[in-house]
Amino acid sequence: MHLAPLPFKYLSPFRAPSFVPGSATENLTNVPALSEAMLEVLCSGGTKEYLYWDSSQVLARAVVTETEEVAEIKLINVSRHCRGSGIGSLLLSKIISDYRHKNLTVWTFSGRSGWYLRNGFTVQEENAGLVKLVRCGSP
Repeated sequence: MHLAPLPFKYLSPFRAPSFVPGSATENLTNVPALSEAMLEVLCSGGTKEYLYWDSSQVLARAVVTETEEVAEIKLINVSRHCRGSGIGSLLLSKIISDYRHKNLTVWTFSGRSGWYLRNGFTVQEENAGLVKLVRCGSP
């Protein structure tokens, strides 16, 4: 999926909890403290692209498309060396917050559905190893 450059952007500091000693994140190397990173949100029409940066590179990316009825997470991808650090969960939390008044959907592999289920999504449909999950927005 290729996205054209987007005309509008804003930067916002995004605070995150520190790494927890003894957790899976303790042994990560070359991963900046999450509070040092910046979240950049690019908007164009019905598409938002979330980029999670350290000082020089994108560590994670998410893309959400929106219609009047629903917002759909197209992807959440975290750099291999940053997986398990909580960055993906921070992106998902930001997306849930941004779309709290809309139904939010995502198609994912069945093996990855547990992460969404822990974040308030429910299974709506299953087909050939893929699962469609929905998180209902609040009125």
